[in-house]
Amino acid sequence: MLVLSEMLNLANKSTDFSNAFAQADMPEDNPVYIRAPLHYPGFKKGSVLRLKKSLYGQVDAPRMWYEKLKKGPMDRGFVPSEADPCLFISPKVICISYVDDCLWFAKKQKYIDEVLQSFRDDSNKYNWEMREEGLVAEYLGIKIS
Repeated sequence: MLVLSEMLNLANKSTDFSNAFAQADMPEDNPVYIRAPLHYPGFKKGSVLRLKKSLYGQVDAPRMWYEKLKKGPMDRGFVPSEADPCLFISPKVICISYVDDCLWFAKKQKYIDEVLQSFRDDSNKYNWEMREEGLVAEYLGIKIS
């Protein structure tokens, strides 16, 4: 996609979701409990807490984050590719995700900006913490020229 973007002179933008795994909700049907930190105010020794959000280091954390992430593009008319579930395609915009980083491509920057604005508008619904990083000049150590 990066090569095609350069060849076709597509508009692009990069975004990053802050603390991605910690944004993912824990499933109700499979609760996870942790011990309360020692000397934590308001808890007795041996107290346990039920996690509401995923934690880094949990085995299921990447899957739970992906389940949350894919709702955003799919609610906006994107369809995950059958060949790669991290590639989301809409009539005007293509999104590629890698864990908590997304690359957005379109014929016009306006189309990308509209999608990202809709993410900002829905930030309360999804609790997104997304940061726009600008044009894609380098991604995962790959310089695009």
